[in-house]
Amino acid sequence: MININIHVIEDSKEETIDIFCHEEHKEKMQKIACEFADGSQKITCKKDDKTYRIRLDDIFYIETVDEHLFIYCENDVYENRMRLYEAEQLCEDTLFFKASKSMLINIKKIENMKPSLSGRFEITMINGEKLLVSRKYVADLKEKMGL
Repeated sequence: MININIHVIEDSKEETIDIFCHEEHKEKMQKIACEFADGSQKITCKKDDKTYRIRLDDIFYIETVDEHLFIYCENDVYENRMRLYEAEQLCEDTLFFKASKSMLINIKKIENMKPSLSGRFEITMINGEKLLVSRKYVADLKEKMGL
């Protein structure tokens, strides 16, 4: 049995991961810790009747259209049955932010951004795709980007 202890610290303190394991599990635990730390958690999705496991780091953005959740990567689009709020919970501790009531964007995939009409922001992704951030969520974007 594995014991998991989580200790909440003050915001001013640096977060750390300490793992206590047997020598035989050292490499496995190191891999798990690295995957957690670098955001390489995976999400299950479908494309052309095949099931894939996509790393969160590979996702450019997630969008709901007509009650279907689409996952956009650099060259492919996948589908998932979860709701946007469930995807938001999955991406909660990663570098995703809510850009509108129907979209989450990975800030690691942003090339540049500029103010647009009516208080919105236009984002250009590293693949050249342009997305809009609703006025309501511009403050969240600025906070995530450290502006």
